[in-house]
Amino acid sequence: MDTTILFFVYMSVILLAISGSMLNFRGRDKASKMIVFLLALTFVAESAAYVAAEKFHTNMFVYHIFAPIQLLMLGRYFDTAVFKQRKVGLITSVLGIVVAAFNTIFLQPIQTLNSNFLLFEGLVIMAMALYAFQKILANERLDIYKHEHFWLILLLVFFWSMTYTVWALYAILGMKKIFLMHFISIMILIVNIITYFGIGLVLLIFPKRELKRVR
Repeated sequence: MDTTILFFVYMSVILLAISGSMLNFRGRDKASKMIVFLLALTFVAESAAYVAAEKFHTNMFVYHIFAPIQLLMLGRYFDTAVFKQRKVGLITSVLGIVVAAFNTIFLQPIQTLNSNFLLFEGLVIMAMALYAFQKILANERLDIYKHEHFWLILLLVFFWSMTYTVWALYAILGMKKIFLMHFISIMILIVNIITYFGIGLVLLIFPKRELKRVR
């Protein structure tokens, strides 16, 4: 399977998701807007990674920068959508930035894949997502099927559980990394396409501000 074709399909899906999210953007709640900003940042980061790969033959430094910012934005998303005043996401994300800096300085230099932090990030986001699920499902007054953030968090659980599994496989099978990279790239691109298509669909279906909030 051609990874270049899949990459451009992936980028097109992100653009479509951003376009759909622009419907009634001002009427969206803060959490949904955070997801829209993350979509835009993801598009910029992936574009920069593509250009860097073509020009410098490496793009690992892009993900060393993007990954902790992504964690910070998702932490703020969970705080705004579910956790409210607890600031669980913010505290966890700040800790993540410290971990990312330590990993880049002492363990995996900026020109190498930051797989250690990607595993850490996936574990943290899945933990926050599952806790958010518990908060949402515990609210008996909430119709989860009509709740935008239920579906967004479900997609985040899918994305990070699949991504975590792929990177864990990559880390465990050390000697076969070169052989696995093509397979891993395809798997991640497919998961990305499914996830961002789903996010775009959710933002298109739920164009109005949520009236009920998780407490």
